[in-house]
Amino acid sequence: MTAPTYHAYPFEAAFSEAVILDGLIYLSGHIGDDDDGNLAQGFEAEVRQMMANVKATLARFDRTITALVSVKVMLTDTAQAARFNALFADYFDDAPLPACTTFGVAALALNATVEIECIAKL
Repeated sequence: MTAPTYHAYPFEAAFSEAVILDGLIYLSGHIGDDDDGNLAQGFEAEVRQMMANVKATLARFDRTITALVSVKVMLTDTAQAARFNALFADYFDDAPLPACTTFGVAALALNATVEIECIAKL
């Protein structure tokens, strides 16, 4: 096994943006906030900003959304699961979808309603 490499966020944070180990990129959780820490308003806007954040992180490693192999989705309202799935699937066109686990949580950072944690191929 190779030693992991840790990649800090481009801003100050108490955790790594991503860790690379054995050909995989482990991304920290992403929510739908912008570079100033402002949360997008409304569920669909949150999902779109969150996915833009994931895409930006993957781009730092010269990867696209199709490099995702597994995601964990946290929702504060599990009734939004079908809506999330429809929005999420739009990012993949005809590419294979990653494995996914979705679960309900009581609360998320910045009062977000959705968060995603991802694993991607390097």
